[in-house]
Amino acid sequence: MLASADPSGPAVEDIATATHLIFPADSAVSPLPLSTPTRFVRKAGPNTTGGAIDLRAAYFCWLCRDENVAQYIALCGEKDVVNLTFLERASLVTWLEGADEQSDYIVADTGVGAATAQALSEPKAAAATSKIGTAEGAEMKAAAKVKRPMDPRLERTYAIERVLVNRNTVLRGIKQTDFSYVRKEAMESFIRSHNRSATGAQAARQRGAPYNTQRGPSAVTAPTPSSGPSTKRRDPIILLSPSASSLLTMSNIKDFLERGAYVTAPPSASAVNIQMINRTSNRLGQVRFVVVDSCERFKPDYWDRVVAVFTTGQAWQFKLYKWHNPHELFQRVKGFCVTFSGDPVPESARAWNVDVVQIDKVHRFRDRETVEGLWDVLEKWMEARGWSGKGKSAS
Repeated sequence: MLASADPSGPAVEDIATATHLIFPADSAVSPLPLSTPTRFVRKAGPNTTGGAIDLRAAYFCWLCRDENVAQYIALCGEKDVVNLTFLERASLVTWLEGADEQSDYIVADTGVGAATAQALSEPKAAAATSKIGTAEGAEMKAAAKVKRPMDPRLERTYAIERVLVNRNTVLRGIKQTDFSYVRKEAMESFIRSHNRSATGAQAARQRGAPYNTQRGPSAVTAPTPSSGPSTKRRDPIILLSPSASSLLTMSNIKDFLERGAYVTAPPSASAVNIQMINRTSNRLGQVRFVVVDSCERFKPDYWDRVVAVFTTGQAWQFKLYKWHNPHELFQRVKGFCVTFSGDPVPESARAWNVDVVQIDKVHRFRDRETVEGLWDVLEKWMEARGWSGKGKSAS
């Protein structure tokens, strides 16, 4: 292969940079452009375009005669050469080797096409000449004269054959794209998720809290039948804000509401997606509260059990709620906005019907008083709306 039409020019090994082909140096045929059409005509199909292939495709098929189908397709994509179907490739290689003197794809032609065909026949003639006078040559000649009929099943298979592509040819586009960053980001995300799950399970075991590996609030217990004929046990639900700026999260809400102690929430997200808070009060008796920070998998009847919503003053928190409007929401449930003492209260929270709960930044002994005040407000609200002892609603 040459990089120019000059026969004395340097030879090149890469067909992607070659422009001409010469057979061999003492041949009478001048260097042929690799864009020269040949007499090998492809048949039009669902995934192939009919027409004569150029010399580049024919010669590259010969160079890759020992490669398997996948390697051949990959090399064609890499060198930007038209790849032939299995049947076309087999027919062309067999004809060039001299094992078959006829081919259904090679048509009679004159001019440049004939010269190209004559040049391509050089390997065929050389292979045949080297075997003249031998038993193998005689057998090959006899076999070439008899054209075996093709199996009808094989013909039907070849009729629906399509050109195979791999991920390299599909993703090639106009330039090579490096997708290694996708694998790196996916690996980092998997590692972070695994570490959060392990940390959350360990924290739940230490605190004696139930740990549910199922993500999402679908683990909220559905109402179960009670002893009364028309009364159902309904554990009231408290919704927390999923905002990163929230002082109360799934990792410290149990300590705050059950033990009356505020613990700084860890910076990473908690793997615990549900907490059970047991509360004994003079007004409601023994009550178990279900605390979650998402309502994505709520059933419709769960909203009848929501008694309190903790907010940071951000309206996007209510996007998936049954009541999107904060003013309507806090007419139906009790709202709380928790801040540190001395910190400004969000203006939006001031406009909503929510109670502001302020936690002392330094003195932890005041946490119990703050929590009891919160419970007192919530229990009065629940009692006024029909919640009675043991978590049952009188309605």
